[in-house]
Amino acid sequence: MEVSHFELVWKPQAPATPIGQTGIDKVFQGYFLEITNLESTAYSYAVEFVVAPGAPPERNLTGNTVVFVDTPGVNNAPGVLNGNAAGNVFAPSTGTITIQPGATALVAVLPSAFPAGPLDQTPLQGQNFEVRGYVRLRLPTVFRLVPRPNGGFTFRRVAQSATPVRVMLTPQNRAVYYAQNGTVSDQTQSSLPTASGMAVNAITPDQPFIFPTFPVDLDLSRLERMTALIPEEDQSLMLAGLLASIDTEAMDLTGMNAAMSQAGVGLAIEKRKVKA
Repeated sequence: MEVSHFELVWKPQAPATPIGQTGIDKVFQGYFLEITNLESTAYSYAVEFVVAPGAPPERNLTGNTVVFVDTPGVNNAPGVLNGNAAGNVFAPSTGTITIQPGATALVAVLPSAFPAGPLDQTPLQGQNFEVRGYVRLRLPTVFRLVPRPNGGFTFRRVAQSATPVRVMLTPQNRAVYYAQNGTVSDQTQSSLPTASGMAVNAITPDQPFIFPTFPVDLDLSRLERMTALIPEEDQSLMLAGLLASIDTEAMDLTGMNAAMSQAGVGLAIEKRKVKA
């Protein structure tokens, strides 16, 4: 579900100094999202930041942000927003956020303007950063041990819930203003309207990946564009996860292998026995 707009800023408040003034303050603004799990079961949430693709460096999230995730169990777990500069979806490197029943998590995303360190070795050098977009919240599928039709058990991706999950959402902008001499001149904290117009929302859980019915034409150029959005170090893990998601009892492996052969893919998939 769409949560709200977001705006990250680290730049002067105006493009020029007004007549009769000696200077303008610089603003350092981050986005903060409180997520409360209103259900009686723990759920894992995925937060995504969606922007226009192909923006110039000073308007791009790639390498320009830091993330802190604060939950009742972990205090300010640090990370960055992962994504491809040519893409439009970015997610915290800390992964999904597991929130216990009735608990609240806080996600903070800030411009990367802190001293270089293990978290971010290339912070913003200038003060001309500004990115806007919107935030999306999902309930992704998870691996669970499920019974096999012929006996035993296997790991498979499943939806986290059979029904929509209730959450309370509070998005905010928090900003610090710096005067010309570098001192803090002011601070503001303002709540943002949610996309639904409500604080309490119901998220429809993602459903397991379902392979298409074969025969089907494989568009390799489209697959290449999609793969380019996935960090190289995550591609092998994603491939393993997709393969593990296949329902081998219902999957048309013959049709899939024929489609890959026709597309020039030099491999095939076969079913093998899995230990219970």
